Amino acid sequence: MYDGTYTASMTVHIKLPIAPRANYRLSRTADEKTDSAALVPAEAVAWVQALRKGGKNIQILELCGPGDVLASLPATLDCLERLQPETANTELSLTTIGLGAASSAPALARLGVKTVNLLVDTVTSETAMKLYTWIRPAKKNVPMAQASEILISAQAEAVEALTDAGIRVLIRSTLVRGINEKEVAAIAEKMAGLGASAMEIDGEEGVDLEKLSSQASNYLPASVYIAPPELPPPGVPGSCTDISMPKPTEDRPNVAVVSSNGMDVDMHLGQALQVLIYGPRDDGLACLLMARQTPAAGAGPDRWKLLAEECLHDCFALLATHAGDAPRKELAGLGIQVVLTEDNVEGLVDVLYGGGKKKKCKK
Repeated sequence: MYDGTYTASMTVHIKLPIAPRANYRLSRTADEKTDSAALVPAEAVAWVQALRKGGKNIQILELCGPGDVLASLPATLDCLERLQPETANTELSLTTIGLGAASSAPALARLGVKTVNLLVDTVTSETAMKLYTWIRPAKKNVPMAQASEILISAQAEAVEALTDAGIRVLIRSTLVRGINEKEVAAIAEKMAGLGASAMEIDGEEGVDLEKLSSQASNYLPASVYIAPPELPPPGVPGSCTDISMPKPTEDRPNVAVVSSNGMDVDMHLGQALQVLIYGPRDDGLACLLMARQTPAAGAGPDRWKLLAEECLHDCFALLATHAGDAPRKELAGLGIQVVLTEDNVEGLVDVLYGGGKKKKCKK
């Protein structure tokens, strides 16, 4: 697992979790709960810029979950558009189940996507009904029998359309014992015939991945999937490394904190009646400077603009347990990074001003 150690010259593969909406749920994860949050486009771009400024040689930018990048296509295209100035010598890729990929292929190619990691776990609707709890091909739910057939068809169309658009398609299959592990050869054969370039195989413990990748290799280049080291993005649970933390600037030297008791970050931004402002004193020590009242909920769509102008005009970051997309977009556009966390206020403030190491992050 990544230990937080990076050198300035290290070549890295960065995953950008920019997809807030899911269009499927796997049966084996149906009962799992997650606190993962998606970055809004401005946050994603700001992070990439910070990494480049810090000397990171980004080889691959992969747009991915926690949902599916094509379930919220406008946001994905917006992110790709914003990333254009940051993609010199960098490969743009995205990971998706493929619903909607065929129709979006020309737009993805225009915006520089070179590789699509297509998540194909079966080529039969019968097996799909065992693997997925639900599949949502459009905004409305459809019966699983119909949805599974739509998925199989959409994935085949995706490979052809993406390949025709000049985008490399890498098939990524996750195998579950007793359900789809015997379908590897069928998946590889079908995807190869449609134009896929290669295949990566992942699976649960007990699945012989080397043997199955060898079977798939009869049809197209195949290997066992090895997840790249991940650098947790800023402002989301798990961002424990210094490089993920925002830094004070001359114009924005302070940090805002949402807290009910003054000791812990323990509130949703939307529920906050005030924010605590921390910043350096004359002697340079960071401490509580003041409290500022937040705009009332009745302020409507201008609430977050007022928050930025009236409360956060001198802040480089805001700490809260949760925050919606609307305030995060507004604040990110002004260079104010929202950090989602649950921790002791003084410890977090100390980290942001370079005075110590964060002991824990929200899991």
